[in-house]
Amino acid sequence: MKLELHTKPEVPLEAESITPAVINKLKAKEIEKLKIYHGNREVNIADFFSISDNKSELLEVSGDMHKIKYLGANMKSGEIQIEGDVGAHLGSAMSGGFIKVNGNTGDWIAPEMSGGRIHITGNSGHCVACAYRGASKGTSGGEIIIEGNVKNELGHGMSNTTILVGGNTGDFTGVNMHSGTILVLGEAGIRTGAGMKRGTIVCKNNIEVLPTFSYDCIYNPVYLKLFFKYVKENTKFKIEEKFINGSFHRWSGDAIEMNRGELLIYSA
Repeated sequence: MKLELHTKPEVPLEAESITPAVINKLKAKEIEKLKIYHGNREVNIADFFSISDNKSELLEVSGDMHKIKYLGANMKSGEIQIEGDVGAHLGSAMSGGFIKVNGNTGDWIAPEMSGGRIHITGNSGHCVACAYRGASKGTSGGEIIIEGNVKNELGHGMSNTTILVGGNTGDFTGVNMHSGTILVLGEAGIRTGAGMKRGTIVCKNNIEVLPTFSYDCIYNPVYLKLFFKYVKENTKFKIEEKFINGSFHRWSGDAIEMNRGELLIYSA
């Protein structure tokens, strides 16, 4: 199906029902009557979206949706392609499937994600793949690709997740992370890896390392070559051979969590 926004919401629109599992098994007339929330008021999808059949399993959603929240929430399979900017909580509690966003996204992307893949061609806001306030853990799986920049607290409390960022990240990248890998090809903000328990943060550019991290060595980890090969084959990121074959400074931290995480910073 194809959904196209025809009326911009005045307040945030919560659209948890816009997922392949719900939409693809219904006819257009049935989709029009699905309920979504415009603020605290229940409305029909047809009040904001026009629906048409695109003769495929791909769910297409288009328009300026920066006020639309929870697209792809609880998604388990299928594929969503979003043309335009989208609001917060995209892919919330997602466990499978693929979401492609040709645009920018708001805050709180993929909270409680456990599987699947999200690819964003633009920029993202704060708290991407982040634990909700009061929760000890965030994402527990999946892959997130962001071609642009990301704001603060990327990967807060994440586990077993891979995050690839082509641009810059804000402060507290990987804060309290449990495991997984974050690759930052642009500039990283301050306090990167603060409180991290395990996992790896790879930085192409130099960063200000916290004093609670210990310097280990300079080396050329073999597994990174395989990782960079995967990144080149699955993204449009430009990774120079000197970076792939280069050496990295390894720092262990955070000391307040037994120094079991690692920062890998390109030696150049």
